[in-house]
This record gives sequence, structure tokens and C-alpha cells, in this order.
Amino acid sequence: MNRVQRFFRYVWRINAVLILIAAGAITLVVGSYLVQEFYTNKVQRSRNNEEAGVPVGHSDEMAELSLTRAAALEGTSVMRAQLVRNGEGAKFGSSGDTTEIRNILFIEPGDKSARWLLPDNDHVIDESLDAERDTGKKQTVATAVLVKPLAGGRGPDTGRLLLFDLPGRRIVEVANEVQEIQVASFTGDELTILYKRDRRLVLATFDPATFAKHREQPVDVPQLN
Repeated sequence: MNRVQRFFRYVWRINAVLILIAAGAITLVVGSYLVQEFYTNKVQRSRNNEEAGVPVGHSDEMAELSLTRAAALEGTSVMRAQLVRNGEGAKFGSSGDTTEIRNILFIEPGDKSARWLLPDNDHVIDESLDAERDTGKKQTVATAVLVKPLAGGRGPDTGRLLLFDLPGRRIVEVANEVQEIQVASFTGDELTILYKRDRRLVLATFDPATFAKHREQPVDVPQLN
């Protein structure tokens, strides 16, 4: 075997070794990437399951709804959680993740079953304001919410104004065709709500214990020249 043949044989052997090393390196890199992707996806799925909340049904529509983490109302034993729908079709929020509140769940220690604010999930809780009494520290007396039908209809963008107490045992509809709630406050011995209906402001007062309406009157807004 001459020197030229011996030289090329060495070159081929070196090439084979380099190819084997390169293939091993590529396999190692691809394997590491796949392991990392599997671990990342597993962690993300676990995180999504933790954040998704408690499922409340088995139908396709109910599968999109879940309960948020419950929160205790300050100074009480009552806890509330929201039934929400997350996604692009939801009403609230900006681009990206959005949240649409469909219902409110009331939970009290000692009660075997929780209570829903609404009897169904076919509405959206568009606004929610707490009326608070200031007795050295703020204490919620009642909550006013504006409940509207789901978007998609051709009707006006109005809804029902509901008042309810802390545990959600007393729920009263006090106005309809309401466009928005502007103020909910506790003044003196009355619960005062300022809302907009038919493009006019309306001021209404209620008994804070029974939510019986004391009076209701439109507010005249002077026109500017």
C-alpha cells in the first residue's frame, strides 16, 4: 500500500469518527430539547389546572366556565367566588386573556350547600359596587350589581339592577333597563344608589335591611350653553 492510499484511509477514518461525534452531539441536543419541552408542557398544564378553578358542569358550555378562588368578606365569615368564562369572547379586559363574570357563589361556614346569586349562567354581571358603612372601619352593607343578557342580541345594552346582602340570602331587583351603576353608598340610615337609565341619571334610596324602596327620582342635569 502506497503512501497516498494510506493517507486517504486515515482521512476516511477521521471523517467517520467526526461524523459519529457530530451525530452523537445532534442526538444529545435534540434529546435535551425534547426533555425540556416535555417538562415545560407538564409544568404549564399543571399551572393551567391550578388556575382554571373548580369546574361546575359537564356540558360543552359549562366546561368553559369555572370558579375563581373564593375570598372572605372582611369582618364576616361569608366567602364569595365568581363563576367566570375566560377567553377572547369574554367581555371584560383588553387583548389577550379576558374574563366574563357569569354568577357569584356565596359560601358560609356551617352551610352544607353554597348559594348562587343568579339561577342560571345566561347573563353577565356587568358592574358590581359595594355600599359601605364607615364605623371606624369600612363595613359592607349591601352590594349592587348590574346584570345584563349575554351579548349578541339586537336589544339595547341594558340590564337589571339587583341589591343583595352579604350572604346572598336577600336578593331584590330594584330597577330594570339600567345602563350603568354610578354610585352605591350608605348615607344616614339609607342605602343610596345613583344609576343611569334611558340616558338620564336616577337617584334612589332604600331601606338597608329590607331593600324596600323609599323614593326614586330622576336627576335634572342643567344644559350648558
